[in-house]
Amino acid sequence: MFPKYTLVAAISAAFLAFEAQAKTFKYEIQDITSSNASLQYPGLDLNGADSATLIIDQADPSSPAVITSLDVNFPNASKLSVRNFNSTNGLHRATVGNTWVYRQLNIEVHGVDFQNSSDQNIYIDGFVSEAESFIGANQPGNQGQPLFHVGGRLVDVTPGKVTDIKILTLDGNRLRLSLNDKIAANPNNNHESVIVIDSLWFGNGEAKLYIPIPMANNEAKFAAPYKLNISTTSGPEGDEHFIHVLAKDERGNEFPTAEFPLQHLLEEAYRNHQ
Repeated sequence: MFPKYTLVAAISAAFLAFEAQAKTFKYEIQDITSSNASLQYPGLDLNGADSATLIIDQADPSSPAVITSLDVNFPNASKLSVRNFNSTNGLHRATVGNTWVYRQLNIEVHGVDFQNSSDQNIYIDGFVSEAESFIGANQPGNQGQPLFHVGGRLVDVTPGKVTDIKILTLDGNRLRLSLNDKIAANPNNNHESVIVIDSLWFGNGEAKLYIPIPMANNEAKFAAPYKLNISTTSGPEGDEHFIHVLAKDERGNEFPTAEFPLQHLLEEAYRNHQ
């Protein structure tokens, strides 16, 4: 039988390992629009929102995503900041007090699946709650009287970091390849997750190389690319370089990507870059 302190240590280590899997994602709403709804207060203009940011926490691929913060900037009204969301079946709700001329607003975020959130439309609705506001009596309905609507395209802007760098000479020019730990959506196919490698090729400029990752989108979000491998073979037209990436999944299991000809990736990246 294990000593009591050993069991406690094991439980604590398991708990810490689980906690370490949680990730935070940052999203912006682009192509954003907003408008006043049926309830309008003189001088309160909620049209033309110019930016919105969401912070999302998710413990692992099978756990629901939770909105930890929402900030919406309006050019003609003070910023809306919302915290403490509750999520049920894809509907995210929160209550915020003392905003604009109202004692309490109900906020709903819907229309988006954060489990697979690449380039989806998102909708935010604000309601004056049934509690009395400064301008009138209670309003009927579960949410309250509609006050504003915000919509747009959700884009992942989570910052990444460089985890590996390789430098070589190709076609007589120095080539620097920097591996990014952030998994992104393929700009040519939003349903495909890719590893991003930043290329700085002297004489050619900067571009991005994309390596497909063999995982479903929601699982790929938790992958961690950490090593860039380049192998060289002698071909009829000189040296040929091949590239693959090593990554770890959310459980720490290592896996490699497929191997790709570096020249092909560069040609594709710089052709699209021009």
